[in-house]
Amino acid sequence: MKIFIHGFYGAGNAGDDAILEAIIETIKEINGKIEIVVSIRSKNIPAYYGKESIQYVLGTDIPAVSKELETCSLLIVGGGGLFQDYNSFDPGNLFTNQRGAINYYTYPIILAKMMAIRVMFYGIGVGPLQQPISRTAMKWIGELADDITVRDMESYQLLKEVGVTKQVLTADPVTRLGSTFTNEAHSMNSNKKLNVGINLRNWTYAEQDAKLFQQQFIHYLHLLAKAFPITYYVMPFNKLPSEMVKAEQIAKELGNAEVLPYSSSPKKYKYLCQQLDLMIAMRLHANIFSIYEGVPSVGISYDGKVEQFFQEIQLPTYCHSLSNYDLSSFKQIIQDILNNTGHHKRVVQDKLAILQEREKINKDVLTKAIELSKYD
Repeated sequence: MKIFIHGFYGAGNAGDDAILEAIIETIKEINGKIEIVVSIRSKNIPAYYGKESIQYVLGTDIPAVSKELETCSLLIVGGGGLFQDYNSFDPGNLFTNQRGAINYYTYPIILAKMMAIRVMFYGIGVGPLQQPISRTAMKWIGELADDITVRDMESYQLLKEVGVTKQVLTADPVTRLGSTFTNEAHSMNSNKKLNVGINLRNWTYAEQDAKLFQQQFIHYLHLLAKAFPITYYVMPFNKLPSEMVKAEQIAKELGNAEVLPYSSSPKKYKYLCQQLDLMIAMRLHANIFSIYEGVPSVGISYDGKVEQFFQEIQLPTYCHSLSNYDLSSFKQIIQDILNNTGHHKRVVQDKLAILQEREKINKDVLTKAIELSKYD
């Protein structure tokens, strides 16, 4: 039996790479003999860092994807925040180019259903869907899927609003992923200062908000370093040159900061997060990596998925909206964590089971999908 996994893989994003590794681990726990083929965004950037033997196909190569699907019994789409229309949506371009997320993630689904292949959406995020045509399309796409698990309540409700009812609420696959020791951690443990991780990302959809926030934030970090013995680690969570340039720029502005690039595996990068006393991050998976290594993390919500994550682990005060120019509560939670690190680590530990229990449902649904795909 062979399974095809279609998502945003091989693009140098630590979060997506972690999702893929978690999904592959789950598949192999169910049946170690299952073969796996993964669609990738680039042939030059690794997508999977685990020990399993995996086949790859370029996700934009429609004929190659179609040929691989012919040999598969199940298509998994996910995980991650795949179905959104930040870059708009034009159904007329579905098979001529894959510009826009909905087009790119939908075309293999159509191919699979034409071949009578079972389709599962695995731990996906949905939204925003800003155009009426996107909402109409999402209902149709949702109805094509045989099984749907969603990682957050917001996605669950949005699917329900557009008329999809088969979805099951689970959690992000990365909440199950372990970490692996890396020698890079030695230098982080050698100092007696507080280790604070910083993650900011480029965000063109609210560029002015992001720029104003960054200016205030950097100024605050300078003040914070005068009040506490801090070493800053800028962690871009992405291999894109533009993200690395941003990380280097932030480190230069801070002065006493080191850039920790995502240059190894997601499990090793996650282990580096374990060495922190605090993470302050925009990216969802920077927050997930840290919290699921028992480290307090303060989220900067540039997208609803970040705020939703903190709501679901019952730590809403640990999250600040990018569009909120009043940083008073943001500063308060950061300073409280630095003053009471042990207490906040215990608070975080107490919340881990909430999503880890829900995430197990992904495996239950996948087990059933694999079994049923044998007879479809």
